[in-house]
Amino acid sequence: MRNMVLLLCWGAVFHATGQQPFDLDTSFRTLLEGRNVNSIVPLSDGSIVVSGRMRFPEFPWTEKLLARLAPNGTLDPSFAATGLGGGRITVWTNKYYVQGGQSLRRVNLDGTNDLSFAMSAGNIPYFSPGQGGDYHVYPDGRVLMTGVHVLSDSIRGFEGFYSLVWFSNTGYLDTTAIHRKCDGSIDFIHPLPDGKFLLSGIFTTYEGQPAGRIFRVHPDGGLDTSFSTTIFWGQAYGCHLLDDGRILAAGRFQISGDPDTLHLIRLMPNGTLDPTFNNHLRSAYFTFGGLMPWGGITPVPPLGYIVNGAFSMIDEQVRGGIALVDTSGVLLDTHFTGAGCGVYDYMGFPYSSVESLIPDPVGGGFYICGAYTGYDDGTVNDTTQRFVSRLYGLDVGVREVEAPLAVQVVPNPSHGPVRVELPEAIGPATLQVVDAQGRVVRVQRVASGPAVLDLTGQAAGVYAVRVRTEAGRSGHARVLLLH
Repeated sequence: MRNMVLLLCWGAVFHATGQQPFDLDTSFRTLLEGRNVNSIVPLSDGSIVVSGRMRFPEFPWTEKLLARLAPNGTLDPSFAATGLGGGRITVWTNKYYVQGGQSLRRVNLDGTNDLSFAMSAGNIPYFSPGQGGDYHVYPDGRVLMTGVHVLSDSIRGFEGFYSLVWFSNTGYLDTTAIHRKCDGSIDFIHPLPDGKFLLSGIFTTYEGQPAGRIFRVHPDGGLDTSFSTTIFWGQAYGCHLLDDGRILAAGRFQISGDPDTLHLIRLMPNGTLDPTFNNHLRSAYFTFGGLMPWGGITPVPPLGYIVNGAFSMIDEQVRGGIALVDTSGVLLDTHFTGAGCGVYDYMGFPYSSVESLIPDPVGGGFYICGAYTGYDDGTVNDTTQRFVSRLYGLDVGVREVEAPLAVQVVPNPSHGPVRVELPEAIGPATLQVVDAQGRVVRVQRVASGPAVLDLTGQAAGVYAVRVRTEAGRSGHARVLLLH
């Protein structure tokens, strides 16, 4: 299994180098043509699986939707580059779930279609795919799909258009679930640690009740009335849950009583706008930016949050698809101060966007992907970058610093509970668990010494366990979660 790793603590003594955090790694370069790369999964051997609309020198006249790149960015011929993907990829045990058109497929590690999954075979009783939205994969392989889809299950009373639809891990309609509907489309789903979900899309009611454009549901899809927003226009494309229950949301919004169009907001635990956050960052966009005006939020403690999307400027400062804001929502000029991603011309239309930012589990940096050619980090302007680029992480600098913390996770592999062994006398620290898609699935504060994590309920796969002290020291390890 390519992405099966036991334990590897990363980091090394920092030496004087020319690289700064988030600088472009010019040793990685793709030869991609086409329209865009929507989603990537970095693997433990340094290769990455990419999904989008792509052409390669090896297949100049054929558009591929799913492929694997070697560690240097070239096409990996051992992977079946196919038309099975195009949308977001999720790792599940030794398979990948990937959006394709209006439906979802499951593929094997070599890229071939997994025909044991009914949606991959395209024959699902009671279900007809309509407008695709987003999806969530449960630890046991079950799937929750959003969008607008047609059900014809007259036996159980589910007929017509539905926007939350559950499937078994074999790809058939889950006949034990209560499928849910709204008067529009649910396009974004964000799972929460307690089993609930944040949802967003274009609608006014959910299950017959008024709903803001971001709302929360219980694990069975029932509306959580303890959370309510006054967002009446636009939608979210990215969310991040903070330790205290507040929520960061990125997208494009209009909120009752506020004349501005907002793009990065912080909500209180009950859904009201947090007045202590700078909710009014101003944005300018490329003519045809991409799918998401503001789409991603990636925590980088202690600096703040990296945001990405299709913006060309923030608060009148040039930011090409990627920027850094502090924890109060103020744009920072310490990183990403170059022109960012360059414009890509597709059939006469200019595109430029960063659709995803994913941590690199091998080098400790980040991958970005989207629709762009060229990338300018403020120091290096590499005009040959195309659609996927690799950035250095926080573990580079221009001065000697302390060695990273020695972090160990036991047992490893694990079926759920693990003990994170930390050096003594490190003082207060923050512990994060990050999945293969770069999403923070657990945040925990520790006073000092060892910490206990229970990952039961998380999907099987490789997770990064990161530790950062209040003094700025950091270290991390990886753990393989089995089921």
